[in-house]
Amino acid sequence: DEVILCDLSNLEESVRTLAIVVTIHDAVARRQNFGQVDNIYIRIVDQDTEQELQRYDLKEEFSTETAIHVADVYRLETGEWKFRAVGRGYRAGLGMFAEKYGVEVAERA
Repeated sequence: DEVILCDLSNLEESVRTLAIVVTIHDAVARRQNFGQVDNIYIRIVDQDTEQELQRYDLKEEFSTETAIHVADVYRLETGEWKFRAVGRGYRAGLGMFAEKYGVEVAERA
């Protein structure tokens, strides 16, 4: 029941890609995966047009995964933003994605 709003116009020009990732906190220690969560889905909606750009029903496709790279929103050289669906599941945590995008992680489970 979470909503995340992102105003792309407020991002610094140096930001080229916004990776949309969902993970289960401490999934390994808690022995959890997306297959154990009822009625779980992610929707990406253009707030201005209210158009649903992408929807993932996680229980079906990602029954054993603990992290999902849902999509990327990326900036063209012209400054225009584009959307790219990814839909790739992992047995990993948020730390793996942070490191992938150059964020130093002190401790990773």
